[in-house]
Amino acid sequence: MHYRAFRAQAAMSKRISLWFSAPLLGILAFHMICESMVIPVLVPTLVEASSAAHDMLPGFSDSARKLAYGFVLSVYPVALFFCAPIIGSLSDSIGRKAVLIATLCGAVLGCAAQGLAMEFLSVWLLALGRVAVGVTAGVDGTIQAALLERCSGKNQKNFYLGATLLAMCLGLMLGPAFAALFIDESASAFTWSLPFFITAALFALAAFALCFSMPGSARVAKSELSRMDWFGGLRDIVLLAKSKRSRTLVSIFCLNQVGAGAFFAAVPLVLESKSGFSAREIAAFLSVEGVFSGAVFAFFGPMLLRRASAPKALVASLAVGVATVALPLVSENYWAMWAIPPMQAGGFALSYFVTLAIFSESAPEGRRGWVLSVLSSLWGLTMGVGLALCGLLAGLADEFCIAVCLALCAASLALSARARASI
Repeated sequence: MHYRAFRAQAAMSKRISLWFSAPLLGILAFHMICESMVIPVLVPTLVEASSAAHDMLPGFSDSARKLAYGFVLSVYPVALFFCAPIIGSLSDSIGRKAVLIATLCGAVLGCAAQGLAMEFLSVWLLALGRVAVGVTAGVDGTIQAALLERCSGKNQKNFYLGATLLAMCLGLMLGPAFAALFIDESASAFTWSLPFFITAALFALAAFALCFSMPGSARVAKSELSRMDWFGGLRDIVLLAKSKRSRTLVSIFCLNQVGAGAFFAAVPLVLESKSGFSAREIAAFLSVEGVFSGAVFAFFGPMLLRRASAPKALVASLAVGVATVALPLVSENYWAMWAIPPMQAGGFALSYFVTLAIFSESAPEGRRGWVLSVLSSLWGLTMGVGLALCGLLAGLADEFCIAVCLALCAASLALSARARASI
């Protein structure tokens, strides 16, 4: 990015107090830390146990283990799908602060449950904890709306939209590295559960900070709750189908994200079984993905949208995503696999950013929390389907799973190229 453009963006960022924005961005990062550190923990304890002392499914077949792996990963985004529209609509009605404080309390409980699950080697308790955190992750759209409401102008909104996604990518980057600090195949189970207990403490700290940094009251009158249409957000998802443009964008988004979800879960399996990656190397691989995705959200994405139209950027990013998924089918070489993180960022991360920017720009004032939460909800559903799909297909063959991912991403690219003029 040109130095002057970078300084201009930095100047814009001063318009929103750091005291206000830092806790909000921190929450986004903590959610992604909690999410991304799970895979480096599950591969050596659930998919292929490194030792009997850390085996979560002793006596189960490889297919059953991979099915459980896909199930445990998928419950988080599926819970997000059902709850994100409700949380977004609720925050539009009763205020952002009360909703944020309540969801942070739920995140604390969910992280603590996952830590206990690793102590007792309970798959069901782990899944329950991931459901709790997935429910509270639906607050991401609320946080984005709280920041964008203080912006003026398209460029500033894109800047802060990129900042929220950067925070999430930093969490994606730090989560695997954070887990790697504790991965010790010869140590007790407490080393595997400690990251979850620490993230619970981080969520509690964020809730405390919000009490002072965010204006407004965290209390909600019972009369306000009684007037809420709790399931209106879910029903309103069908509103996207009333516009041909929205239907097309949602179709492109869903096809691509299902493929992305399955690919995200399948790659660590290929790295471990085909390319000789250790648990620590898989964690490092996922962290590198977060670094490149963060660069896309913070710098490359906003810069690209200033210089190119959103439809062209979307088609280009989807094409890179197709090339990314095809790579493991062409080569299983150890060093070739390290090309996936930058390609994945230029494909899946960039296409998500462009889609989010399109929906954010078209959102009416007063409904931005709902619109962004609906997109988060759709992301949860599609990623959940993709992760569960990986569990089913990887039980047959890892290569078959990736081939299906390639077909889904190629269909998304074909649809976007065909409908580029109407997006």
